[in-house]
Amino acid sequence: MASKEHVKRVWTIGSYPDIGETFLSMAAHVVDAAAVEADDHVLDVACGTGNIAITAARRGATVTGLDITPAMLEDARENATLAGVEDIDWEEGDATNMPFGDDTFDVTLSCVGHMFANPPEAAATELLRVTRPGGRIAFTSWTPRSVVPAMARVLQEYLPPNPDAPAPPFVWGDSEVVHERLGEGVSDFTFETGVVEQLSLSPPHVWERVRTQSGMFIVALENVDEDEYPALQADMIDVIDEYFDERKNAMSMEYRLTKAIVT
Repeated sequence: MASKEHVKRVWTIGSYPDIGETFLSMAAHVVDAAAVEADDHVLDVACGTGNIAITAARRGATVTGLDITPAMLEDARENATLAGVEDIDWEEGDATNMPFGDDTFDVTLSCVGHMFANPPEAAATELLRVTRPGGRIAFTSWTPRSVVPAMARVLQEYLPPNPDAPAPPFVWGDSEVVHERLGEGVSDFTFETGVVEQLSLSPPHVWERVRTQSGMFIVALENVDEDEYPALQADMIDVIDEYFDERKNAMSMEYRLTKAIVT
């Protein structure tokens, strides 16, 4: 299991604030799906730069944002100040061991954040624990057939074998896996599929952005043999091209939204 220091490094290097802007419509989708209202106490798990937390706070909800990375929380605070919602409670913490009591929140949300927590079973347990009975859980993950998992599979071909690697985070986008992980702790499962688009001039432009801004890929690329990098880059651009729409100058990124009621 990766250390907390390693996880913080992954999410600190690069430029997640730039990447996170692509996910704004997805964050709004999560808040809408959970029917967040002004009297709700809302938790944004792995909140990053605050997309969900700030969206929910602007609806009048009482909001807490949790992230393991201090730099992310600083960016989130700045975004909240700009949005005029400075009463959000920002907390540093791990999604697998959250610093909150049982049944604390009416609504617990995450936008492609909780899915990176390891072990995933602990993250699932924590989502349920901190949400009151009758409360709502809603989160998004990339679907297994989406572009980010496709790129991760290409990268894996160039990395040394790791028999101890955890389950891919993207299986949180598989409804059967979600059913298994949340189990009888929830009812009234609802699944929706959506798409966000990353604007770019070409597939090579997308790859340049990924390799320089995504901490997850930057750190993994450190383990790729220098001689193999040209082949990896060519393979990555080929994969990206499959998801790239030249009519829009955009790469489509498919995600699955899960919503459920805590029992």
